[in-house]
Amino acid sequence: MTEDLTNQFSDTRDFKRMDIEEKILSRSSGFKVPGGKSREEALADLKKMISERETGIVSMEGKRTRIIWRISAVAAGILFLFGLWHLSQVVSETKVTAGKGSHTDYVLSDGSQVLLNAESRIVFNKKNFVSDRQVILEGEAFFNVAKGSSFRIITPNGEIMVLGTSLNVFSRNDLFKVTCLSGKVLVSAGNQSATIQQGESAELFGENLKTFRDAKLQYVTGWINGEFYFENAPLSLVFEEIERQFNVKFVGRESDNEFFTGSFINKDLKAALEIVCIPMGLKYEIGENRKISISNKK
Repeated sequence: MTEDLTNQFSDTRDFKRMDIEEKILSRSSGFKVPGGKSREEALADLKKMISERETGIVSMEGKRTRIIWRISAVAAGILFLFGLWHLSQVVSETKVTAGKGSHTDYVLSDGSQVLLNAESRIVFNKKNFVSDRQVILEGEAFFNVAKGSSFRIITPNGEIMVLGTSLNVFSRNDLFKVTCLSGKVLVSAGNQSATIQQGESAELFGENLKTFRDAKLQYVTGWINGEFYFENAPLSLVFEEIERQFNVKFVGRESDNEFFTGSFINKDLKAALEIVCIPMGLKYEIGENRKISISNKK
């Protein structure tokens, strides 16, 4: 028994030292080779078949690698061209801004005039503007649009399509109002749209776009001359406009439950504060860094 185990162990150790051909011959010694071939001939056929399979695999891998390289090259070319296109769009993108305490007058390449209120801006593609008249507006602006192809104004709250007209657009936070001073304007907000003509306004009330005849049309564009009119407006909105026009900051007071009717001019800060604060029973104090504190009069 011990001798058998020793011989078996010896055979196993010898088998590990064999090369692949010797292992195949050793393990196949007890089997008959079909077709009348010798074991050596069968082994040669097997080696040939393995070689051909490996060659086929290498060939397929080579083709696959070439295909991948071609696809990668095409993809890289597309990405490169897209990058150039995107870069050209960015380079040709023009921004016109009116900062706090200032207004900006700008004439577009098609001859349309844009007047920007304080803290407002427009963005457009200067390169293609004549063929694609489109601007993005944030804030408030007056447009005197030159006749030509359709002129599109995009705001966060809605879009306006005009054909040679003048209009005022106000879009700040969730407030949106468009007033037509001449011609005809198509206003869209969400899934709603309305066409307004000279003397009419379209305004977003909550989620509803409503149109109406604006009885106080002259007040809508008063800001162009530095005059700001309010009728039963939240005091917070009045203070926000003062901040924009004079580049100041109100601190330490909430005023959402108070409403103001009146007007101020953006030429004198103290005069504007007195016009707003005195009727409301308020007092103001201008501190450092143009910060203004508001409190109730005792």
